[in-house]
Amino acid sequence: MKRKAIQYMILAIYFLSPLPIAFISLKGLNFSIAAPAFIGILSYTWLLSELITAARPKFIEKYFSLDKFHRFHGIMAIVALALGLLHKEWASFAWGEFEFSTVFGDFAIMLFLLLTVLSVFFMTNWLGRIKIIKIVKDAVRNFFFSKYSIMKFLHNFNIVAIIALSVHVITIAYFVRGDMTLTMMYALYFIVSLGFYVYHKLIRPILLKKNIYTITDVVNENDQIVSLTLAAENGRPFDYKAGQFIYLRVLDGNYSFEEHPFSLTSAPENPHALSVSIKDSGDYTHIIQRIKAGTKVTVEGPYGGLWQPLEDIQNTDKSLVLFAGGVGVTPMLGILESLRQKNATNKAVLIWSLRNENELAYATELAAFQKELPNFTFVPFYSTRDGYLDAEKTEAIFESAAVPYATSEFVLCGPKGFMHTIESTLVSKKVPKQKIHFESFGL
Repeated sequence: MKRKAIQYMILAIYFLSPLPIAFISLKGLNFSIAAPAFIGILSYTWLLSELITAARPKFIEKYFSLDKFHRFHGIMAIVALALGLLHKEWASFAWGEFEFSTVFGDFAIMLFLLLTVLSVFFMTNWLGRIKIIKIVKDAVRNFFFSKYSIMKFLHNFNIVAIIALSVHVITIAYFVRGDMTLTMMYALYFIVSLGFYVYHKLIRPILLKKNIYTITDVVNENDQIVSLTLAAENGRPFDYKAGQFIYLRVLDGNYSFEEHPFSLTSAPENPHALSVSIKDSGDYTHIIQRIKAGTKVTVEGPYGGLWQPLEDIQNTDKSLVLFAGGVGVTPMLGILESLRQKNATNKAVLIWSLRNENELAYATELAAFQKELPNFTFVPFYSTRDGYLDAEKTEAIFESAAVPYATSEFVLCGPKGFMHTIESTLVSKKVPKQKIHFESFGL
């Protein structure tokens, strides 16, 4: 209940953040001037907040998993941009032009629009089911900007648009409105948001270099997955919870300096090392399959909310049902390892959907779980043999594994389509949504 209250409080602060500026700016104005101004204030403050959410602040992520955090970030960016376009047209009609200040605003909106369209196309799969969109994406696949790493770099040019937008509103407040209080309020919002961005992009990477990790072991689980064990040079890893993930950056000139998220397969009950597993699924992860022991890395985290079903689990009759699609099994390994370390007797079921038996990995870990967890059931599902994991097959698995719906917590990790099928099946069985925990694999 406390977590829910804090979530509502954070959301309230976010959505009400434009009001202090609006209170100062709109006082005494008639509707024709105040209405487009209010729309612009909403757009400005919410676009600035994108710098804050992009910085992954721990004090917020603690109450919202980063997966949901990122989706909110993307949706609100589009909402704020739409409000900005509405403000631009309405203000131009109602007020006319303000010379150089309007130029900065127009430039900001156009840059935001370009980067948003490119980001939606190449950094998300939101429109993946629309046939014409798929055709366009396939047609431009070989262009440089269609690569995820390039698009991620271009996405950062939103900071240029933010600066231009801030110049636009600050100069209107100072030169057109002649209101120093309003000018300082606009500037304060900009400085705070920029501070988060600077800390995330410049200061945090420097601080992370004070706590270097060394890869002490490299294990090829199969021909597509490599597992890495990481040891902190200062002797002890940071505190984390089973099922969370980290951002890893390799400190080697042969690798890109960009950071990538990987799930922890280790459990916090082992305080001496972290472990992650990485599937060959792109340019960066393909190269990292050949990484050697002794390589230095930085680690940022932890992130993710899949640990929540484990809270106080030993003192309850809760069962844990874990659904993994492909490499989405990695956080499940950390959760099960935590149960094993705690000698938990709760019923635990792992349902792992794979294409075929060649993808099956982690034989040692699975054997240990089956040996040392008295109520553990492992159910591999092979799509090439058994077909797509639909609702009917899911229900059959539940029945054979004797899953108790009433006392179970369900944890899902894998492709979005896979998780949607499982969630729909659970909802049809009257499982409350607060008992269904999920994260998309890949951020």
